[in-house]
Amino acid sequence: MNKILFSIIVVAIFALTNSCKKTLDPSNNDGISFLVRLPSIAQARFEARCVSEDIFLDQVKIQSPSALYVREEFNHQRIEKNEFFFFGNNDAEDGLWLITFIGTSAITNKEFNIIVPYEMLIAVDDTDE
Repeated sequence: MNKILFSIIVVAIFALTNSCKKTLDPSNNDGISFLVRLPSIAQARFEARCVSEDIFLDQVKIQSPSALYVREEFNHQRIEKNEFFFFGNNDAEDGLWLITFIGTSAITNKEFNIIVPYEMLIAVDDTDE
């Protein structure tokens, strides 16, 4: 009886410890991150910079709240850490924009595909009433 109880406890402990393991997502992009701004809401011309490291940028894909989809090619352009670059020239539109950066790390040579959501809020001018 003690062997059966011992076996059940060992199996339970094994099951619990394996269920608590966390698997790292291999596409976590090694911490590459971007800061995106919109200098003016007259046009959706975004300003961004990679705040984590130097990169080679291949493409930026922009999806507007109305599902307009634009892709800009950067042709593996080297962009230094914190160097500003500009993209987009769409009509400004209230809502959630999805901006996808595609490229390669200049340090590790690993590819990345990062989606950055940008909430554009266009204030209504009350003086027009």
